[in-house]
Order: sequence, then C-alpha cells, then structure tokens
Amino acid sequence: MRKYGKHSAAQTVQDKGFYIILILCAAAIAISGYVLFFAPLTSGTSMDGVEYTAAMPKEETAWSPASGDAAADTSGALDASEDFLTESGVEQDSVLSDDSRLEETPVGQTDVTVTIPEEQPVVQTEPAPSETTANEPVQQTAAPVWVKPVDGEVVQAFSGDDLVYQQTFGDWRVHAGADYLAEAGARVYAVSDGTVAEVVDDALWGTCVTIQLSDGRTAIYRGLEQDPKVSVDSSVKAGDVIGTVASVVPAETEQGAHLHLEIRDADGVALDPEQITE
Repeated sequence: MRKYGKHSAAQTVQDKGFYIILILCAAAIAISGYVLFFAPLTSGTSMDGVEYTAAMPKEETAWSPASGDAAADTSGALDASEDFLTESGVEQDSVLSDDSRLEETPVGQTDVTVTIPEEQPVVQTEPAPSETTANEPVQQTAAPVWVKPVDGEVVQAFSGDDLVYQQTFGDWRVHAGADYLAEAGARVYAVSDGTVAEVVDDALWGTCVTIQLSDGRTAIYRGLEQDPKVSVDSSVKAGDVIGTVASVVPAETEQGAHLHLEIRDADGVALDPEQITE
C-alpha cells in the first residue's frame, strides 16, 4: 500500500509541473504578442496608427526602358516587404500571389503608350515680293518701232540671192534692197531709232545716208537730194525726216524718181526691208 501511495504522489507532482510549464509558456506567448503588437517600436512612437493588411496593394509603376536598375530596385523592395511581414507575423500567401503577377510581366517590357504627332500638311506659300518689285515698276523692253521710209509702193522688190534683170545696165544682178516709188522732193523718214553713221555723195547712187539702228542693224538710204536734214552722229527717232527724194538715181535711171532702201544685219547680210517694215 505504501508503494502505491508513493507512486500516486509522485505522479501528481509531475502532472502539476506539466501544467505549470504549460501556463508559463502561455504567459510567455501572451507577453510576446503584447510586446510585438502593442508595445511601442521606439521611444516616443506608438503602433496605434499602424494598420495591418493581409494583402498589401500593389502600386503599378511604369518603368522607363532607359532605367537599367529597375529590376534591382523591384527585387529590393520585395525583399524589404517580405522581411517586414515575417517580423510582424502577417501571412504572406496573398502577398506572394500579388508577387507572382509581378513576375509575369518582365521588367523593361511594360506597355508604354507613345503619342506620335500627326504630320502637318505642307503649306506652300508664295515668296513675298521684294522691295524692288513692289516699289519699282517693271520695265519691259518694247519692240523697236518700224515705219515705211516713204509713202509710195514698192516698184522693185528685194531679190535676195536671185538674179533679176537690171534695165539701166542691161544685165542680170541681185537687187539688194527695195525700190519705193516717190515723187521728187517727197519726204524720207527714218525707219527706226538710231544714229547717223555716214553721209556721202556717190556717183551711181546719189546722196546716201547710213543709219546705225538701235537693234544692231543698219539702214542705207540711196537716191536722196543733196544736203539731207541729218549729219554724222545725229540721233534720230522712227518717223523723223532725214531728207527728200532726188529726181533721179544714176544706177537706176530707167525707174524714174524713187528711193532705194537697203537693210543689213550686224554681219552685213542684206535683208528684205518689206519683211521688217510691214
């Protein structure tokens, strides 16, 4: 009987020690929880204003492709968040589910919307007129004025390179000018503007006047009366009177009183006066 009683007392003491240890552990856990959740983190601060959220919201940030440290910054921020949650005892299942969404989108491949400006239509504008154009009148070079040398009609036309019969000399030759029928003493006019280059008396052609025209050509008047109205270096205008028709032209006496007119170009080639004065 004693042996059984001693065994029961020892068993009772052992059971009481287990419960005491269990109570002490529970008290330690309670104190640790209080210190962790309610004790101030540092002196002068309190955890009253701290809210604990099981799933931390993920703030979406558009990373610039030019940032080479984006991956390092993201991993550092995730590690800090895991450490904080581990120390505070908050479950990380929901957080890890959010982190998995971050892993699905590679860093540097975030969608970036780029706005391309529309191409503006090209507007063609006319250049502004210069001051010279706006203020000064445009000077146009007028064609030279041509008039007939006398009022009469052509009695012997220009032949060019063709030979024609010449009654006075009784032979065939070219006729380098045009003969205009006119009475003796009829006025002879300058066919265009120019300067008198020569005044001579010729045995075959009578008094002759040569005018250097302003366009580079030359007009030669043959069969004028002596003492014409112009002299060498005189300036004339189209229609000015340069002299009068003589009663006879020695080289063409068979044609009576008339004016013989020749027009030559800058190279001395004879031209048809009628194709110029018409």
